[in-house]
Amino acid sequence: MDNKIPVQIKPTIKTKYVYEKLRICNNCHRYTILREDNCTFCGKPGLLPLREKAAATVRRTMRNERLAAILITLISIFFGRSFQEMAIGLAGGVILTGCLWFVQHRLLPRAVSREIARMFLHDRQRIADGLIANLDRAVETGKEDKARSYEMLREIAALVHDDTIRSLQIILLQSFVLRKDMELELEPLLQSRFDPDLARYIGELAKIKRELIKDRTFRYILKYEHEIASLERGEDILAGVAGAAVRLKRYVLSYSDFISRYARLLPKERFLRLYRVIATNPNEPWTSLADEVYRIYNEKYQWDADFQQITPRSISL
Repeated sequence: MDNKIPVQIKPTIKTKYVYEKLRICNNCHRYTILREDNCTFCGKPGLLPLREKAAATVRRTMRNERLAAILITLISIFFGRSFQEMAIGLAGGVILTGCLWFVQHRLLPRAVSREIARMFLHDRQRIADGLIANLDRAVETGKEDKARSYEMLREIAALVHDDTIRSLQIILLQSFVLRKDMELELEPLLQSRFDPDLARYIGELAKIKRELIKDRTFRYILKYEHEIASLERGEDILAGVAGAAVRLKRYVLSYSDFISRYARLLPKERFLRLYRVIATNPNEPWTSLADEVYRIYNEKYQWDADFQQITPRSISL
């Protein structure tokens, strides 16, 4: 794509749990997962993290329970028929309130978690409506600011696992000039279907950030290898993924047949790495990969000084 644009993408805000990205408006009680100052629905400030809202609700309930305990204490004092009964009522109320406060304090984290679960169950439709509104806004924002649109979609995708949203993210990523210093992702974008844009994106990552290519991606590539090969420069994509696999011996072993099909297309630096892995581990079950590697070595690199520095433990030509 010739009209790619340079962008700055903000890093993802990390949370222990995905639901912690959700916020709720303190005015209209609608939900959003976007990082914004004002509510998408009512336009007012006052967005609270879900845990903070749940904690406030629990604390309010617990405060009411303590007030009820104090009220019971006051009633028992008021209806005491003697000073002794009033004193007993006061002492009992103090003990009751103190025990209640202690128990509430100990149970607060668990109560907050239960309140969050209740909010998810009770407000399912509001949460869904909020996420749909977020998605509409992200798509609309893409007309003006593609980088911000991608950031919005990335936030939504943290909670909504849907191939349509993944496809929108990939389309935007394919419109950017990708750099190694960007916070990019791959496995969250993998789909259950073949997506040519995803295949091209994987091909780009194989050049600039091959450490993102792991087992799930290799399995995706193997599943749709024929479709990828039929794309323009499809073999280059597959060779790039094969080159990413040679960074770990484990990957070379697991995907040796795949690598052997594209070993001839590997750039020298990646083939050198592959040759080193094969040559220094002759007893591993490389299947046909070892024969292919040594054939390419004899044809192209046997007089190359970089390869002469590697001393094979055992070579079967």
